[in-house]
Amino acid sequence: DAHRATERVDVAGQPTQYASSEREPHKLSEGDSGNSGKTVNVDDQSLTERAFQERYEARRTLGAGGMGEVKLCHDSLIGRDVAVKVMHSGFGTDSDARSRFLREARVQGQLEHPSVVPVYDLGRNAQGEPFFTMKRIKGLTMEEIIDGYRKGDSAVIDGYSRRQLLTALSRVCLAVAFAHSRGVVHRDLKPSNIMLGDYGEVNVLDWGVAKIRGAAEIVTPAGELHDVPGGTQAGTILGTPGFMAPEQARGEIDAIDERTDVYALGCILFELLALEPLHKGTTPQALLVNTVTGFQQPPSERSPHLSIPPELDEIVRKATQLEAHRRFESARAMHDAIERFLDGERDVERRKEQAQHHTLNAQLALAKATAGGPDAAAERARGMRELSTALALDPSHDGAMHTLMKVLLDPKIELPPEAEAELFEQNRRDRVQAANASSVAYAAWALMAPLMVLMGIRSWGLLVLMATTLTVQISISTWMGLTGNVMPKYMRWTMPTTFAAVASLSIIFGPLFLMPGAVAVNAAVMMVSIRANAITRRGIIMAASLALLIPTALMIFGVVPNPYVFEDGALKILPAVVNFPKEATLALLFFTSALQILSSGFLVGRATKALTEAERTIFAQAWRLRQLLPQDERPAASVG
Repeated sequence: DAHRATERVDVAGQPTQYASSEREPHKLSEGDSGNSGKTVNVDDQSLTERAFQERYEARRTLGAGGMGEVKLCHDSLIGRDVAVKVMHSGFGTDSDARSRFLREARVQGQLEHPSVVPVYDLGRNAQGEPFFTMKRIKGLTMEEIIDGYRKGDSAVIDGYSRRQLLTALSRVCLAVAFAHSRGVVHRDLKPSNIMLGDYGEVNVLDWGVAKIRGAAEIVTPAGELHDVPGGTQAGTILGTPGFMAPEQARGEIDAIDERTDVYALGCILFELLALEPLHKGTTPQALLVNTVTGFQQPPSERSPHLSIPPELDEIVRKATQLEAHRRFESARAMHDAIERFLDGERDVERRKEQAQHHTLNAQLALAKATAGGPDAAAERARGMRELSTALALDPSHDGAMHTLMKVLLDPKIELPPEAEAELFEQNRRDRVQAANASSVAYAAWALMAPLMVLMGIRSWGLLVLMATTLTVQISISTWMGLTGNVMPKYMRWTMPTTFAAVASLSIIFGPLFLMPGAVAVNAAVMMVSIRANAITRRGIIMAASLALLIPTALMIFGVVPNPYVFEDGALKILPAVVNFPKEATLALLFFTSALQILSSGFLVGRATKALTEAERTIFAQAWRLRQLLPQDERPAASVG
């Protein structure tokens, strides 16, 4: 009958009922066979003396402890290697020690869990020393792994990642939770009692000081171990200093429960993360004092260079609370907390893998773009999309960050057509502004007219010629500014008119006085204002040179009168278009000089301001991008 109750006898000797359909775990009791339905007391005297030497062939010693040693033996009866734990002969008359040894075998044997090493046999050898045999397990203890991390052992570091160790500890939590469900508290959890096998096995070792929950331990004269409720052995301390819970360190046996093991698991997690123990001290007493004072530093503060996530800090903090009621309520709850973190970390790892895939695609596409060809622009765009996806998946991906920095800061990379179009439009707007500014600057030259009239006109024809060239230049600049027709071909049209207008100034004082400065100013302003490329710059230089050479040649070859006369070591400038009365002539010279200074300062200053702002923007962007890289990997502050 599925609803029929089955009677078990718990550790207190009182019957407990559970419905078999609910599958409630029963408590362990000393000698409980786990399937007989009644208590079977097993003591030292009931063990038969078997032909130990005949069945078990010793190979080598695997380890030794305070109460016994473990040897690798070959079981000739079954034909397999086993681990045999034999009690030291020195404890032959110590009934407490012998009882604890037997209890370890029984508790470990009854905890049928994948992470608890199964017990095969229990008996006495020919010398009367108790022994029990276990499954032979291979691997490294967590203590050895942590020590390998401390020493920088590449084999250990490569073989056991942090995620693997956290997964192993999570499985330990489940094994301990299983033991708790059977009424057993381990009481001596520490890294050396956790072994990781070569194929993913995780084993919790050494149940020698385990306590059956809710009962104190006493030893009868006959050596049989009993559990009686309610008793307290004040001042008794069992466990390892540095991993004991505070209540355990204070010897409060009746306060020990599942949360005592949770504290030890928190200490193990701390050491696994920080690579150093939670509690420090040179003596057991110092460790115990440090334990009862409470949690001090999270692992991330103790070892900041190890990049410990805050979620793990919080798990350690909660597991190692001074008061038991503030800890995780069970080892299962701690397991769940670790698994929640691992679920997120597994997602992070998947994102890192995907980010790496997209980064490689980006690097391949950008390499094709750099090689050129008809698909270069498309490959560059694809590379940038792949980089964007990689950084969206993993913003800290080193490869993606380095590739992005290379793309953004390499000045030799050609702009794709879309970027060229955007830059062209920006240049067009700047040229429109330059054309409008030039119209104002050339119109200012018309202010010379009143002064020239006061000086007295000598040749209206030459004056009309100068006025015509200036009017044409002003008109062209105004038309370009209003219509926006500032394409390179239109800008090239302005070169002859610009320098013709400037060259017309030579009719006042000749081609070698005042005019060369005006030519130089106009050439510089034109180059900066229109952001002239190499071809345009050469054209400007050629036009400026012709503006000086042509009037000079015409003067030398007598096509136009030579205004320069040298008499008695003095240079005289003869008037051509206007007379040179003293006051008016000085005023005209001052006006034209000041106009050149002001116009060049205005036009060049406007362009320089725009270039300076652009440069600052580029440097600011480059600086922000460099902050995305680690300090020791940041390139020098340069934009080209």
